[in-house]
Amino acid sequence: MGREKDMATTIDTLKIYERLKSADLSDKAAKEIAEVFKETSEGLATPSISTIKSEIKEELSKELATKADLREEIRNATAELLIKIEKRFATKAELAETKAELLKWMFIFWASQIGIIVALIKFLK
Repeated sequence: MGREKDMATTIDTLKIYERLKSADLSDKAAKEIAEVFKETSEGLATPSISTIKSEIKEELSKELATKADLREEIRNATAELLIKIEKRFATKAELAETKAELLKWMFIFWASQIGIIVALIKFLK
């Protein structure tokens, strides 16, 4: 990998000073303006590429889910779903109990129906 260059803005104060002197500005004014440019540019320096990369990686790591995170979410969702399924569907024992209860009431109904029919036949004769 090549060396990453620092993206910080650098101002060549000597070059500014020389241009201002060539524009017939006094020595003191040219030095002062060059210093102001230098101080201003130091406050506006941009971060290096490596700093920007590390900040982006930090932000992405906060937002992106890893495989382990996804697996954990799947496990939790599966467990919740199984619990809901167990609550919703009847077990074999519950079904057997319901079937026995239905048979009991069906027998009582049929027996009473037969009794009513026999009584009606005797009454009508």
